[in-house]
Amino acid sequence: MKVVSLDKAGLNLPDVVALAKEGPVILTRNGKPLAAVKDLSGSDWESIALANNPQFLALIEESRRSYREVGGIGLDGLCDDLGLKKKAAIQKKKKKT
Repeated sequence: MKVVSLDKAGLNLPDVVALAKEGPVILTRNGKPLAAVKDLSGSDWESIALANNPQFLALIEESRRSYREVGGIGLDGLCDDLGLKKKAAIQKKKKKT
């Protein structure tokens, strides 16, 4: 992660984008964080939109909280209920843990 002061840097937007290819860039003004620039190559619009949607993130957090407190149906139970076979990758991952 790089921290770049807008007060002192003579960087233009292409310079900042080039820095972001190496990792997140935090832009500061008067020593305080102002903005972050992150390389999104390889990402799709839907993933970016959902990752930055407060309502979606709140829904996910509420679901996780509910699962921790109340429980729910795990992947094994869901597959059993629906008569589905788990993918080989999921089964391999479970064997490693």
